[in-house]
Amino acid sequence: MFPNLAQKSEMKLLKKIIAVFLLVLILVLVGGYFYFDQKFTPEENYLTVQNESGKIPIFWLGNDKNVLLLPVHFKGNPETYYLQFDTGSPYTIFYSEPIKSIKEISVDNERAKTSFQIGTTEISSVKFRIFESKKSENDSVKIIGTLGADILENRKTIINFKENNVVFNISNEPENFKSNLFDFKFKKRKIIIPAFLKGEKEKFLYDSGTSAFELLTTKEIWKDLKLPDSKVTIEKSQSWQNVLTTYTANCSQNIRFQSKEIPLNNVTYVEGFSQTQYSLMKFSGMTGMLGNKIFLKNSIYIDGLNNKIGIE
Repeated sequence: MFPNLAQKSEMKLLKKIIAVFLLVLILVLVGGYFYFDQKFTPEENYLTVQNESGKIPIFWLGNDKNVLLLPVHFKGNPETYYLQFDTGSPYTIFYSEPIKSIKEISVDNERAKTSFQIGTTEISSVKFRIFESKKSENDSVKIIGTLGADILENRKTIINFKENNVVFNISNEPENFKSNLFDFKFKKRKIIIPAFLKGEKEKFLYDSGTSAFELLTTKEIWKDLKLPDSKVTIEKSQSWQNVLTTYTANCSQNIRFQSKEIPLNNVTYVEGFSQTQYSLMKFSGMTGMLGNKIFLKNSIYIDGLNNKIGIE
């Protein structure tokens, strides 16, 4: 009689412990969701954008087209400056050092106020963010900041790598893309594109800031995709304030976007990302980040108003 009572008491205690554990786990997961949701939610878009840009020529830095630059001008200033076009950044940002010599930019309380032209598009704000940068040793190309994904929000854009130009703030949907548009997510100003890889539906972040790479992914996926006998190229690079080490290997796969198949010839994984960045990738369920290199023979139409994308 007494052993049975003891066993029942232990079972009740065990059930309570499991219930408490499950409750704590749920609270942690819910808390984690809201933490990441809040942490990666950008502030309200502070850009005012007027006029269609026309075709803006792309300028590349590096032999491997490492950085995508677009020329910008300030009224009354004959100089040509450049912004790196980085769809991985939710904001258009100016760098603190190079803008010190530009009288058309005024800084107050760690924000910049200015208006500039990119093609015939005029972009203005009183809230431009400023990134604390060091003085550049190379002033031959005047890179003064980053043009972020806020330029794409609620607007239509063509990034034409085939003809080496970009068109912003398009009024009408281009005829040549109408038949091959598909949905994408513009979540927290991140371009998340659905596609098929090895027969499985995956989600990819398009980040034009990772310009020289085709696909940046985790080490586990990298091992699965790379060719067994491929030579691995190891390089170090700077990303904002982080030093990254990249490992690139040959690959022989295709990524299918709707009806468009694009060869994936190289795959890369990175060491040096912060835990927050890794957590974001896992939290969002993304397979990896697509850079410009995979699209160099293609043209991309991004409709940030209706969340439609086309690749040809």
